[in-house]
Amino acid sequence: MDDNKTKLKINMDGFDDLEHARESVINFCRHYCSNNDEIDILEMSILEACHNAVRYGSKRKNKSLCELKLFYDNQSIKAIVRSYGKAYEVLEKDSFSIDQDFLQYKNGGLGIPLIKSLMDSVEYLRKSNNMNELIIVKKIK
Repeated sequence: MDDNKTKLKINMDGFDDLEHARESVINFCRHYCSNNDEIDILEMSILEACHNAVRYGSKRKNKSLCELKLFYDNQSIKAIVRSYGKAYEVLEKDSFSIDQDFLQYKNGGLGIPLIKSLMDSVEYLRKSNNMNELIIVKKIK
């Protein structure tokens, strides 16, 4: 993605903000994508990442619990989810497979593997000041 102009930016300070984020994500995706299945995949993946950021993130003075930025470029939608707190175990998680034994995930842990299986690219960056940045990209057909 060469053009990184922010098309949408949402700050979330708790679970109550997730509904507004969901509506904004759906509207953003509908603007660039007409395939309802792809819109559903984007909504589920982006909201799962935001939910995790809100659930596990740490509040910082003058900072939101979670920041979401959405971009569109070159037939792709990119989401950047930023939060502060404990590092993600993104790289250790396997991709999601319907054939896996779901009992191993009874206490959670399906989010990142699910996102990895649905999106075309998932990248995790650990930045200074305990900032986590999850970058997910979906090519639009």
